[in-house]
Amino acid sequence: MKRGCLENIVFGAVLLIVFGTSTYFWFTFFVKGRSLPTPNLIGRSIADARAVTRDLGVELEVDDAHRRNSDKVPLGNVVWQNRTPGATSLIKRGSTIRVELSAGPLVLRVPDFAGMTAGTAMLRLGQQNMKLNTVSYVGADVKGVLEADPPKGTVVAPQTAVALLVGVPPPPPQYVMPDLIDRRLDAVRPALEARGLTVSTVKYEAYPGIADGIIIRQYPLRGSPVSGRDGISVVVSRQEETSIIESPAAGPAPGGPG
Repeated sequence: MKRGCLENIVFGAVLLIVFGTSTYFWFTFFVKGRSLPTPNLIGRSIADARAVTRDLGVELEVDDAHRRNSDKVPLGNVVWQNRTPGATSLIKRGSTIRVELSAGPLVLRVPDFAGMTAGTAMLRLGQQNMKLNTVSYVGADVKGVLEADPPKGTVVAPQTAVALLVGVPPPPPQYVMPDLIDRRLDAVRPALEARGLTVSTVKYEAYPGIADGIIIRQYPLRGSPVSGRDGISVVVSRQEETSIIESPAAGPAPGGPG
């Protein structure tokens, strides 16, 4: 009885070993046998990367639409792959590894700011990983950025400070505001416009005893500084309109001569 029980235990143990060995074998054959550690293609040339993937039965897809700057990977070599390399990341035969190529080290050059406003140039500097140093303004016929320091096209390090020289229109000449009171608007306006001054606002107001078209108030006041950037406002006299109603021709008085 004891011997038979012992034989059953031994038989069960052998059966368990055989089953475990068989399971491991078929798992290795179907899963691990068809899966491989993902190769590390970073830093390899395209020719080397294709040779590696071809030997492993894996497809290589090069993303020509995107490139990445790198200070470590030479220009044109693989700089990124979509699968993590190593034994912990398995890849099956027939699968595809997508890669991007290196664009070489990032080279920063001072942009051409010609014609840009100071605000636009500041935004451009931020986009190019640079920063603003100082902004100087000078009267010029050409508006916008005239010069940059360092000058355009200069290769610089990240966060380099760039100074800008910006042209602005020269200020118009200034005059002393004359006394316009009691003068006719149609005579004053051409004289002001000949000096670049503009009568921007004209209001009319009834003023008894003064003829039409006479300036009765002004702004700026007499003696104030004024330039072409300042609008001149005047109040001009206008007589009140009166309605004259004529009576019909009177007939002969009653009882008068016919």
